[in-house]
Amino acid sequence: MSIGTNDLCVARFAAWVAKQRKQSFDRYRITLHRNLSAQRRQHLTQQAILDTAAALFREALEMLYELPFDSRGVRVERGWSELTLRILEPFQGFCEALLDDALRFNRSSCAISNFAEEHLPSVVYQLEMRRELAAAWKDFALTANDLLVDTGHHEMASAAA
Repeated sequence: MSIGTNDLCVARFAAWVAKQRKQSFDRYRITLHRNLSAQRRQHLTQQAILDTAAALFREALEMLYELPFDSRGVRVERGWSELTLRILEPFQGFCEALLDDALRFNRSSCAISNFAEEHLPSVVYQLEMRRELAAAWKDFALTANDLLVDTGHHEMASAAA
């Protein structure tokens, strides 16, 4: 039963991630414009990208928490559930694609052209954004894994009670 249930959960999650990925650039633009309207001047791109990614990762964790994963019988090796790779896979390339789309948008945006560092960001600024995105991704992956591993412990504790 757990294999079929888990396959359905992974499929639902992957479909949800695909939909969110399609909307992520629009979310970036909305966040960027909100920051511009609020007269924020420093690190506009970085903050909008991080806010967009962080919101998606937070929502993804909420989605994972709601799905009825059954970790009984799911192998955990060196602290990693074998389900973790399956739920991380739909995100493959997400951070890089979001950053690429944001940088391409910024190069063509009249509003951003007034902010040289945002319009044509330096290599150092781009690396800083990549590091921040990598840190957010790492936090998401670790938290998602913890959730999937804990699902098995809670299931076993409930069965023993």
